[in-house]
Amino acid sequence: MSAMEDVSKIVERIVAASAKGDFGPFAAALDDEVEVFDHVPYRFESKGEFLDYLGSITKGAESMTFAFHQPTCRTFNEDTAIVNAYDRAATIPKGGGMPVVACGRTTLVMVKKGADWKIVSTHFSPLPKE
Repeated sequence: MSAMEDVSKIVERIVAASAKGDFGPFAAALDDEVEVFDHVPYRFESKGEFLDYLGSITKGAESMTFAFHQPTCRTFNEDTAIVNAYDRAATIPKGGGMPVVACGRTTLVMVKKGADWKIVSTHFSPLPKE
């Protein structure tokens, strides 16, 4: 299987699960030393730091979903891939209420480490509010 096929399948699995509120495949794809730029004004330098942050923002939620729109994937040398997409996160507060929706852009840099593809760097940025 080509790098493009491998990465496309992994991203499809991550997106399908995240759309149902299951972030396990995303967490499993993160490298232990992933570098993450998110909507907050500091950088996360490990999988543990980023997952702790995600847990803190979702603990007040009844549920959360995340979806990609118009994803693209480019591979280089069969061991590196870049995925870009528009994203949409929807969070439903505990006790009900209107979902809080945030739209943005996502970039994932993936590298093949042994037999596994890992997300080694990612950047999430919000789209401007109109």
